[in-house]
Amino acid sequence: MLSQTELEALFDTLARDQVVNLGIGDPAHRGWFRAQVVSHDAGRGELRLTCFMDRPTDRPLEPGERVVVAATHIDEGMRAAPMDVEFCGAGVRPEVHLRIAGTWQSEDERRHQARVTVQITASRARRWSAGAWREIQADVIDLSSRGVGLVVAQPVQVGDRLSLSVPLSDGEADLRVTIELRHVRADAKTGTWRAGGLFKALAPPDHERVVRFVFGELRSRQRL
Repeated sequence: MLSQTELEALFDTLARDQVVNLGIGDPAHRGWFRAQVVSHDAGRGELRLTCFMDRPTDRPLEPGERVVVAATHIDEGMRAAPMDVEFCGAGVRPEVHLRIAGTWQSEDERRHQARVTVQITASRARRWSAGAWREIQADVIDLSSRGVGLVVAQPVQVGDRLSLSVPLSDGEADLRVTIELRHVRADAKTGTWRAGGLFKALAPPDHERVVRFVFGELRSRQRL
């Protein structure tokens, strides 16, 4: 059992309305949800979250199930703690009640920048060149919380800025993003360019949408 001091130190990392990552399943093939802190009680070792379950393949959490809550600590980077499920409500935004089962441990932040392979043709793609936006053809082939991988039909270079409208299969309007290319490679066999870039000034709601889409796609493919 954790001491009261340990419990209070653990919960100091968490604040009401904070968004955290909730991991379920086998550690080697863990699926991640986004969740928002509702409340916590250090004295009783309890944490309540609203969990974002927005895919048909997402299953409710089961009482007694061991999960992991990961949060960013201001001084110590990503930290994760094991917790046991005591209750899970119904619907796409269920409230989940958890009880602490161990202390915070360092967590690999790269795990929470998961990347998913996709095949999405941008509904509109443009490249900034000679003081103007110029139309190009681009397919998104992978997506993460930080950026995208692309196949581009026209020549591009490292440092180019691209504006993309991406139709994600989440029932919302096309995601509109600007990226800066960090790597480019010509594919002689296809006459296209493979490129990857980072998002520029992505608005918080769009960042949250990208993360939920990526986590949702990975969960669907793992059939949790």
